[in-house]
Amino acid sequence: MLTYDREFEADERGGRRPGPTAPITRDASSYEMAALYDFFWRHAKLILITTLLGTLLATIITLSLTKIYTASSTLVFDRNDIRPYEAVVELQKQERDKSAMETEMDLIQSREFLGFVVDDLNLMDDPYFNTKLPPDTDIQQDTSSFWGWRWSPRKAQAGPRRVTTGEDVQRPKTLDPINRDRVITKLAAAISADRKGESLAMTIFVQHPLALYAAEIANGVAADYVVWSTQMKELAAHATVDSLRTQAKDLVLSIAKKEREIADFTTRSDLTFDPRDDVLRARTEQLNQQFTLARVDEAGAWAKVGEAKSVLATTGLDSAGRAMTSDLLDSLRTEQGRLERSRAQLASKFGKNHPQVIEIDAELGSNRQVIEGEVNRILQELENDAKVATVRVRKFEEEVGRLQKQMQDRNLDEIRRRELERDLLTEQKRYDAVVLRLGTLDPEKDEIKATARIASFAEVPIDPSFPKPGLLIPIGGLASLLLGLVGAIAVEAADKRVRTARAVEAIVNQPNYLSIPDLSATLKPEQTLYRSILSDPRAPFARSMRSLCLGWKSQDASKVVMFCSASAGEGKTTCAVGMATVAALNGLRAVILDMDPGPTGATTVVGAPQRPFNLDLVVDGATDPVSISAQAPDFPFVHVLTSRLTLQDQERVFGELRRHFDLIVVDTPAAENDDDAIWLASHVDAVFVVAAAERTNEKDLVDLVERLTTSRARIIGSIFNFAGFYRPKSAGKLALDWLKARLGAWRSGNFGLNVRRS
Repeated sequence: MLTYDREFEADERGGRRPGPTAPITRDASSYEMAALYDFFWRHAKLILITTLLGTLLATIITLSLTKIYTASSTLVFDRNDIRPYEAVVELQKQERDKSAMETEMDLIQSREFLGFVVDDLNLMDDPYFNTKLPPDTDIQQDTSSFWGWRWSPRKAQAGPRRVTTGEDVQRPKTLDPINRDRVITKLAAAISADRKGESLAMTIFVQHPLALYAAEIANGVAADYVVWSTQMKELAAHATVDSLRTQAKDLVLSIAKKEREIADFTTRSDLTFDPRDDVLRARTEQLNQQFTLARVDEAGAWAKVGEAKSVLATTGLDSAGRAMTSDLLDSLRTEQGRLERSRAQLASKFGKNHPQVIEIDAELGSNRQVIEGEVNRILQELENDAKVATVRVRKFEEEVGRLQKQMQDRNLDEIRRRELERDLLTEQKRYDAVVLRLGTLDPEKDEIKATARIASFAEVPIDPSFPKPGLLIPIGGLASLLLGLVGAIAVEAADKRVRTARAVEAIVNQPNYLSIPDLSATLKPEQTLYRSILSDPRAPFARSMRSLCLGWKSQDASKVVMFCSASAGEGKTTCAVGMATVAALNGLRAVILDMDPGPTGATTVVGAPQRPFNLDLVVDGATDPVSISAQAPDFPFVHVLTSRLTLQDQERVFGELRRHFDLIVVDTPAAENDDDAIWLASHVDAVFVVAAAERTNEKDLVDLVERLTTSRARIIGSIFNFAGFYRPKSAGKLALDWLKARLGAWRSGNFGLNVRRS
């Protein structure tokens, strides 16, 4: 009997709780390829059904679609586009370039031209274009009854009809313009044009459910375009002639009107055409000369007045003679001199108070008064002359200003007259140009040639252009396959179940000890995995449990091992029973503590009788756990204890079990049904988390691991159950593995020696 202490507890008390080994690094590429294979294997049914249904639907739709035939006719355009209605000579004969051809292609698809085609070919009576008409079933057999009079290759060879004003084309008067627009729209969808490079050839494509009609319409469209383009050119020429004639008539009236305006304006403005007859200009020049002389005289008169006043103000009457001249003033100044000499003689002879001296003084005073009066008179006369000169200058200035105003008005009238003359000259030149163009352009006599001709008539197509079963059905199948893949990806993204061992390792954060495939195919009828271990120790499930036991023993030789899972049905009880059975087969004393008794519990799996016991009696020492355990009838070395632990002294219960057994396997209820696995996890030595592929929900597994971690459980690893289907190796695979093993042994020098690694 093994009685060693619980190493996990000793390590934890010592502060060094050993953890599991780090996960083994795997080849990412091989894992991804395996995951991709599993993905396609899981969703193969969805992808296959979607692909088959989509391909079938594409086939049905393709075969049910109306066959469309495409016919083509070719037009060739002249390199020189003759347009006599152009005003510029360089544009009347211009070479066609790429832009001109692109314009022609746009015109072919214009609604104006398509309306011309609808009216000319009477497409309102075609049920394909006029959807309001009932489908004509007899139209396919008797083509002459409906299309016999339309455009045919023989009629098109005759060349375009000469349509001058459009009266040759019998345009039906439709009472439904809205429906006519719909027919034009349908025809626009059925017609296309194309050209290659710099070629002047244009190909017109027409689509129709009937091959013969497609060819006839293609020929009709080509011929109608030749007629329509020629007609448009003729209409443009007629419109140009009418416009030129209207312009000529208007210009004649405008020229006559402007001539009358010039004559009336000349008469009203009194204008002269000869500069020598211009009296106003001569009078203005003469007045300017007289005005200049008058201003000179005015300046001289006022200068004399100023000089006289200045002399009188500074020197008095004695120097007045220098600024003023007068015969009376000269005689008075001579008399004054004589009197002054006589007074001087008498004053020296008789004295100042002599009567003769006094008489001479009186004469001198009277003479001075006369001189002063003469000076004032002369000064006043100078001022009067200056004022007269000023008045004269002012009058000259007014006269000159009036004449200048007349000259200015006359200049404006002259400018207006020249403007009228220029307008008249312009109108005359325009009239000459219009008359010249009218002389060279005469659409009534000159025939306007078509710039396009039909180079190739449409051939009646044999194979439909749409639909193409060889193309549409594979495309439909490929699209269905892509849709199936998208649906599978969407289902995969919405499904949160665990599918790979790597996902379990990432959630548990511990290595995956074992991946057990679905071994139901290896069982015999009415055989369980437990009985497969008893019947064949080398069965696949027995080998898996042996690997689990070896891994458990190499970890730390813990005794109490608990299996827990997030939900029921994940193989937790099967793994617990299998591990205990393989351990017993290898000589260990194993006991299964079934804490989830029921139809799917460990007791029922091994076939032992369910005898619930109170394990507290083991704690009290009242009984032996071996004596109260039940044994499997098929394999009596496996002991089973069916009981749920109470809340009293769990350590002593597991201590007693450790003393009597080498391996205690605890089978707990699923975490979604009971929480016993959570609170009991801290009392066991090791915990295995069991997850089932395609069954365990990722959220539930994360919740279980978090709760176990919170309870300080020692999770040493995980077991991934139902990891794919069991595929036994074929004979060829076994032989290849044997050869590889021999070759590896020969390279390593280990000849004939088999080394097993746990």
